[in-house]
Amino acid sequence: MSSFEVEEPILNSPFAEPLEHWQIEEGKPPRRVTGRRQAGYFYRDPRIEPEPGQASRGEWQELELVTVIRERLAAWRDLGYPGATRTTLDLLTHWRRDGREHPLFFAQVEAVETIIFLTEARSDLRQGIDVPPDLAPDGVEGFKRHACKMATGSGKTTVMGMLCAWSILNKVAARGDVRFSDVVLVVCPNLTIRDRLLELDPNRGEASVYRARDLVPSHLMPNLRRGRVLVKNWHEFERKGMSAGAKVQKAGVPEIVKATIKIGPKTTSGRGGRYMTEKALEIAVIDGMRVLEDRRPEKPEVVVEETRYVESDTKLMQRLLGSEIGGKQNILVLNDEAHHAYRIRGKEASDAADDAEALVEELSDEQEYESTVWMDGLDRIHKNRRINFCVDLSATPYYLARAGENTNQIFPWVVSDFGLTDAIESGLVKIPQLAHSDPSGEEEAKYFNIWRWIMSRLSAAERGGKRANPKPEAVLREAETPIRLLAYSWDDLRKAWEGTDEERPPVLILVCKNTKLASVVYGWLAEGETPPGIPDVDLASVQNTDDNKYTIRVDSKVIGETDVAGSKGDETRWMRLTLDTVGRRDWPRDPHGRAVYPEGFEELAKKLDRPLHPPGRDVRCIVIGSAENDVATEQLAVHVGFAYVAFYRGGVRTQVELLQPARDGTNL
Repeated sequence: MSSFEVEEPILNSPFAEPLEHWQIEEGKPPRRVTGRRQAGYFYRDPRIEPEPGQASRGEWQELELVTVIRERLAAWRDLGYPGATRTTLDLLTHWRRDGREHPLFFAQVEAVETIIFLTEARSDLRQGIDVPPDLAPDGVEGFKRHACKMATGSGKTTVMGMLCAWSILNKVAARGDVRFSDVVLVVCPNLTIRDRLLELDPNRGEASVYRARDLVPSHLMPNLRRGRVLVKNWHEFERKGMSAGAKVQKAGVPEIVKATIKIGPKTTSGRGGRYMTEKALEIAVIDGMRVLEDRRPEKPEVVVEETRYVESDTKLMQRLLGSEIGGKQNILVLNDEAHHAYRIRGKEASDAADDAEALVEELSDEQEYESTVWMDGLDRIHKNRRINFCVDLSATPYYLARAGENTNQIFPWVVSDFGLTDAIESGLVKIPQLAHSDPSGEEEAKYFNIWRWIMSRLSAAERGGKRANPKPEAVLREAETPIRLLAYSWDDLRKAWEGTDEERPPVLILVCKNTKLASVVYGWLAEGETPPGIPDVDLASVQNTDDNKYTIRVDSKVIGETDVAGSKGDETRWMRLTLDTVGRRDWPRDPHGRAVYPEGFEELAKKLDRPLHPPGRDVRCIVIGSAENDVATEQLAVHVGFAYVAFYRGGVRTQVELLQPARDGTNL
């Protein structure tokens, strides 16, 4: 056994509080220690550059607030939850009772109990606990946020279902109790995740998470259906609007905004910025646009001021919340993958969503744009309907960028912590593994950081020069051996699982740097299209035939695609359904044995003339190109069950089998 490994990764039961943990320190062998791991995280100051040739190291930061809450929560639990309502006590008893067909993980119960404790516990037990607020910009009223740090794959959807049930049932039982809400808004980062979260709708009955996971006794389901759970992705928070002009219907609220316009061969706009021809700019100026700064000829762009007619807050509320909840106030918000939802420093949220093109111009990183729109939408909901409080759920609730001195730090309102290492030691998630050995006998195995190793073997021309877009055939020439080793290991497991009662077979996932590399890898693996000088893959389990399509290729943008209309939209939606059902042998059944299809699936299958079984049933291998959406890729890897995953690009964080180090170059 190498120094990279521990002899027994799983130490604890997933259904009880951890009793042991592995203490791992750099330069020292792992040590098995009694007691639960301290709450905390490794922080790396982005302003400090590592020494040449050295990996970026982090410093351990204890989460003192979480430590205090853990202690008080344990005392509250031992005392029988003093201060809790009768409804809450009934739910806690239901969740913790012996003999459950679907026992809940300790991590799930603790996360929910933490939120309940902060809301209902007797005041003396909460004395001195002060959860720091999310500091809103001037002119914006902030709302209360609590964050639960939970490893990907530890069951956040179930936690959201428990929180929805707790809040709605308490509100139905005591309409005047302002601590609770019977309207829950769940916000997520893309449509793939949104579609999976639709099981949070109580009106799905037996197909809902409340019955599938036995979160609510059947006799309480009618009361639960008196509440509303709305699931939205952040794209729906974007305020609709258009520039004023002679041919534009002036509908909405007029607002004066600034924008940077690039002068180009055509008039267009999008995530890359806003462009106008010289002629279009002249016409726009005649129609009322005012040029504030003309940067030509040094730079082909102008800064302008114009009147835009944007969606009013009233219209936005109607579109987001719908007429079914009327004018109800006091909304509970659940942010899924909440590391996408934080305030960008140096840009007022109200400006950001009103002038989307200008924001995109200023914030080149799409993630920053997403965060700003997400938070602006919540701020407007709070302003118009009031947010009771917000629960953030994420494996990595950190400020990722553009957060000033807070960048790379954890959200200060984190109140519970059950991270990846805790989840591994409790047997909750897949065990990350790095290829750390090979026949070469080198001190650092060549596959330890496979992307760096591949790049070192390519010529300057093959590496793609300054643009760093290496030639796909050259990458595959070096990567085919580790891909083959990974694929053979996956195939051995697949064969071993055949005929067993495993819910889903293992899936091989390869994530490539871009679509060109993905196309070459896919052709080699699945279609027999082998580039010159590269051996055939010789693995029938992943090779497509006329009768079976075992391998699919998908751009990761499809995983997080927004709603699209038309035939292209139908195919995109079908691909998302395929990804959602990879390895799923059948649909869930209602008490009468009838298949319970996803919303709109049956109509779409008939329209495309496709069979009614789960579209991803026979998929064994997925080749993903342009891996820009780490969250969507992680969710996919967790969703398909046991996954072998290799990332052939410059370092991506994930909680699955790896041939790559983490995002910042350090090893898991």
